[in-house]
Amino acid sequence: MGSDPAAAARKASPDARGSARQTWLAGRRVLPRAALAACAALVLVVGGCGPGKLRPIASEWEFNQEVLKSDRPVVVYFSKGGCAWCMFLDSCMDQLYEEYSDRVTFTRFELMSFWLKITCEPIWKRYRIARFPTVVLFVNGKEKYRWVTNYSGDAYRPVLDEVAGPPAPGSTPAASGGPPGKP
Repeated sequence: MGSDPAAAARKASPDARGSARQTWLAGRRVLPRAALAACAALVLVVGGCGPGKLRPIASEWEFNQEVLKSDRPVVVYFSKGGCAWCMFLDSCMDQLYEEYSDRVTFTRFELMSFWLKITCEPIWKRYRIARFPTVVLFVNGKEKYRWVTNYSGDAYRPVLDEVAGPPAPGSTPAASGGPPGKP
């Protein structure tokens, strides 16, 4: 007579079935944790957690000083720590910084931590930031324009040109050694 594994499992005590289930679940929990750790390491290596060329803001007081009291237009890039979608916008913001930093101030506010904790609730509530990345242009301390999950520099340039004027001739990235063919 051969042994039937299904019959043996049916006859097993609840404790034996429970320990087999726990072993299977324990093996299953390892993959999501390993994947999360790998993604976090990738974000840190690629540089998605840093402000890049943008000036970091971390508090309501800094926000009031740097943004609301500024004489210049201010672009605030609201991001979430470790956000893969925010990483896609980093290079665009760095490019816009290169083109407009002589006329516009660029800042980055990490409004949500990697662990999904709001880092500055008064700013989060006041400006109702619901998705990341969100970019807001402030002029004279007031919100002038908002972009939500927009990754194209071409979407930002017309508004920045209207507020701060177009870049001076010779200050485009192509003239300063940037990639050719990009305005």
